[in-house]
Amino acid sequence: MNIQNIAELSKQLELFGFQDAGSLLLKRICFKPANFYLLQRLIKEKDVMLFSLYFELVQKTDNYRLQYYDVTLQKVNVGLALPVDGVNPAELDKQMAVIDWKKAFSLDDKKPWSVEDKSTWETELKISGIIESLSVLENSEQGKAFASALKQKFWQGSLYQEIVGSITLVKNKADVSQRFYISEDGGGITTDEAYRFLQNKYMEKQLQLKRKQTDNGDESTSQESNGSSNSGLLTKKRIAGKGKRNRVSND
Repeated sequence: MNIQNIAELSKQLELFGFQDAGSLLLKRICFKPANFYLLQRLIKEKDVMLFSLYFELVQKTDNYRLQYYDVTLQKVNVGLALPVDGVNPAELDKQMAVIDWKKAFSLDDKKPWSVEDKSTWETELKISGIIESLSVLENSEQGKAFASALKQKFWQGSLYQEIVGSITLVKNKADVSQRFYISEDGGGITTDEAYRFLQNKYMEKQLQLKRKQTDNGDESTSQESNGSSNSGLLTKKRIAGKGKRNRVSND
């Protein structure tokens, strides 16, 4: 295992905006895989950025190199105020925020409890209610995206897989993604630069959506107008035709 290479990669990630990644690199590189992904999650101005950094072993060496990273910008608060099947995602967000999820998912954390003393299992009762609300959200297409975003927001960094399995990633229509490649000399896009790029991409996406909605509205109006004018012409023709028949009969 090349410790110097790990130190250099850790410094590179720090320059890009990923802090304290050295121990995570150690845990993966010690198994000497041909390649691996390192997942990172950052909060930028209340938005969530999910990173998947791809590392690959350089042939005939024991050095690893960061090849690229994929990043998704999640506008978690978009539409959270609207209830879905009776569950308010914004309220659920607040409920999940007060739970210590690392402690909740730790199977080694033992504590005394009593059936008669509700305070000894009040946290578990809250968690049970949260899981029920997440299940309700996952029954609809719109709710699935909210549930997925909330799980990623609060469960990343905990040992949730052993209890609830992997998180089903559901892309919200508001999410935008991009892949950024790293040059051979180690240069690349920082997390702040990636955030600005994706923010611009998100705004462009919203403008295109509004333009499409406007165009569809104009098209509907145009069709209605054409329909009205055509019917008017048909009416005039019918009236004209009726007048001709009357003149014939009068003659």
